[in-house]
Amino acid sequence: MAARRRWGPAGVAGCARCGSRRVHPKLLVMGPIPGIDSDAYSYICEDCKYEGMPVIFDTEAQRVQFEKEIRERGRVAAEKPLKTAPSVPILPIYAEPLLDVPLLDRLPARAASVVGVRWDGQRLQPDAYRMSFQEYWNAIGGSRYNASLVFMLDLGGIERANPNFNVMRHLVKRCDVWLDMGAREPDEIMDGYMLDVERIVAGTKTLPSLESLAEIYALSPAVLPCLDWDGKVIWNDPRETRTDLLEVLEAVRSMGFQIACVMDLRRLGTEQGPDPELVARLQGSGLSLYLGGGVQETDIPMLQEKGFLGGLVDPYTPVVRSLLLPPKPEGPAPSSTIEAAPRPAPTTRAFPDSG
Repeated sequence: MAARRRWGPAGVAGCARCGSRRVHPKLLVMGPIPGIDSDAYSYICEDCKYEGMPVIFDTEAQRVQFEKEIRERGRVAAEKPLKTAPSVPILPIYAEPLLDVPLLDRLPARAASVVGVRWDGQRLQPDAYRMSFQEYWNAIGGSRYNASLVFMLDLGGIERANPNFNVMRHLVKRCDVWLDMGAREPDEIMDGYMLDVERIVAGTKTLPSLESLAEIYALSPAVLPCLDWDGKVIWNDPRETRTDLLEVLEAVRSMGFQIACVMDLRRLGTEQGPDPELVARLQGSGLSLYLGGGVQETDIPMLQEKGFLGGLVDPYTPVVRSLLLPPKPEGPAPSSTIEAAPRPAPTTRAFPDSG
């Protein structure tokens, strides 16, 4: 008599999140037969508590390999120290739909624009500055500026929860990138490592709570936490009340993070330099910190003297503008779902005067 097959899917089942074999159907306690009926489309992992359909493998060896890859994804190899730099330019990226780009320009580097950006109190808004990624990178990646590492903000992911992986996959090949793609859940952080970036940034402005940072650290200690601050730490869920900057920094340090960023949203894009009071507050935090928001290239030596690892430099600083050539008029810009902050209307795609 043939042995009865175990209740559940055929083959070797593994958790879709962590790869564990300890998955079983989720029981419906109040079903017609309490404790026995199950939801055919929902399984639960005993290790990470993930609920959903498992991944089915033909052999146990395949499952073990999958679990190993999940475990190692996002980790920085011991022999490869994390790349850092005292001055890291911020590149806010708006990726235009490829179908709206002229046929000859249908290249990811041209479909992506580096825009200026400001915080309006609720969200990031592009300002008048705008140039193709290709032209911007040709300027700052050259020998005169020599940027070796950039802090990339995917505005589609941050503002619309719609990261453009197809475009980003091409952009990150050109330079070493710390990428904030607007992850809302810890699982989404791991998706970013499929792009082969230097580090994924977990910005608090799109995360629901402090607990999500702890979950992210458990998944990958290589993630770079970024505390978005405009007088208080900004979270995506208003129910999170832990908004004191120093309190959150201490919590981040106790989780095990060693490096973090603080982004002063009030000064982002203003070129006003870092807030002296904020600089003083952050000294002695116990973490290696990068500070962004209003930072220019000339502020980096001061930040290093104060004990910071370095600064996140505003896009379109006077130094950057001096390296860029004004783009030629291209006609009306494609409509965008990201609305620009109220400002005097510049010439379409014009490069504003440095004065």
